Formats: sequence, C-alpha cells, structure tokens
Amino acid sequence: MFSKWQAMKREVAEAFSRLDFPDLNEFGQDPFGLKPALLPKAALPVYWAYKNYFKVQNHGIANLPDETCLVISNHTGQVPIDAAMISSAAMSDAPHPRLLRAMVDHFVSRMPFIGSFYEKCGQVAGTPENCLYLLKKGYSVLVFPEGARGINKPFHRAYELQSFGQGFLRLALEAGVPIVPVAVIGAEEALPSAGTINLLTRFGGPPIPLIVTPLPLPSRFHIYWGEPLRFSANHDDDDEVILPLVEKARDAVRQLIERGLEERERIF
Repeated sequence: MFSKWQAMKREVAEAFSRLDFPDLNEFGQDPFGLKPALLPKAALPVYWAYKNYFKVQNHGIANLPDETCLVISNHTGQVPIDAAMISSAAMSDAPHPRLLRAMVDHFVSRMPFIGSFYEKCGQVAGTPENCLYLLKKGYSVLVFPEGARGINKPFHRAYELQSFGQGFLRLALEAGVPIVPVAVIGAEEALPSAGTINLLTRFGGPPIPLIVTPLPLPSRFHIYWGEPLRFSANHDDDDEVILPLVEKARDAVRQLIERGLEERERIF
C-alpha cells in the first residue's frame, strides 16, 4: 500500500512539473493567489479518490483540444466533487494535460481557511474579468453555467439540467476560444440531497443542502467530453444573437447527460 502511495505521489509531482505558469510574482504566486508549489500535495488525495474511490471513467476525452478552451459542465453533487474530478481528468488522462482554473461562487472566497486554500490551488472567484484574464493568459477555465441552481437540486431532480446564463459564451467569444461541453454522471448518487435550507441566502450565503449521507458514497463517475464548439458571433452582440448559441451549448451538455445515463450499466 505504501509503495503504491509513493508511486502515485511521484506521478502527481511529475505531472505538475510539466506545467507552465506565466504570471507568477517574486513570491511564487499569481495575481489570484495560486501557489504552484502547493499543488502536488493538495492534488494527491483528490487523485487517489479519482482513481480508487470514484473510479472515474472518461469518454471522449480526446475532444479536449491542445489549445486554451472554456470547459462547461452540468453541476451536480451538492459540493464540487464534479469540479475536482473534471480537473483530475484534464490533468492526468487528457492527451494534452493542463491545469483547469475553476470559477467558484463569491461566497467561497469569504469562507475562513477554505477560501484561502482554494485560491492557492488555483480556484478563482467567478467574475467575467477574472475569467477573461485567465483565458487570455493561456489557462483553460472550467465553469458551471447552471451556477448554484445545478448543484443544489434535491435527488428527485437529479440530472435535470437548469438554465444557462449568457456570460460564459460571451467570454469565450471575446477571448476567441472554443467551448468544450462536458457531462458528469455519478456525482448525484455520491451525495444525494433531500433539499436545501435557504436561511443564509438573504445574507449572500449559499443554500445549505440536506445531504442524506455523512460521506460521499463510492458511486462510479463517468465524464463525457463533447466536441469543441466554435461560434463566430461577437461577444457584444444583442441577446437575440447570443441566446440561441447559449441554447446550442446547453443542448450539447444535455445530450451528453442523456447518453451517459443511457450507457451506464450500474451506479456503484
């Protein structure tokens, strides 16, 4: 067991050593607090869960192009396990590995200790300015266009795709990068929820999910990667131009979800 852990540790360290960080300051951090020296240690338990607990299987990961892109996915599982598994896949199993910079809700950065840790691991507050900066610096970015509406669904609405905002598509157009649709199957079963408590929402906090299991269940994760979407509109076009493109992107994710649920043979 110890030898396997050491081998995994070396594998993770080697993967991160191949990455390029174009905007580090004299303290070894980027403008958002990313600290590359911390990444191998922080990623090791996530990588173990990716390989051994959730036993993630990727489908079509060769669709992740060898260029900067905006990855969009359904949001499932009450806590961002889906983001961790997508990022692990892009780092360890993609033909062109890269560190995905995930956009997170603003309340995360205000959480004691957790917010600072997320920033050091490369997660960034989800503002248009931050996303555009990263894309133009050459980082691929992971966003969840459903927002909190997707992650806080009760279990009886599992895999019910919520509406998408326009922001992600306008940012991809402005940065001139393709959009890669992704569907995660398995996260809903890992942390099923009976609903949410909304007491904190009036103060800008998140809904609190009523998770029915104390720890994530070892459901099998399947990640479906769609072909890159390239649109020729302008980022500042009127809504009647942008909205149909948003729906095309949403439909691409929806089709991947349906395919994943149809092909899945077992949950655990």
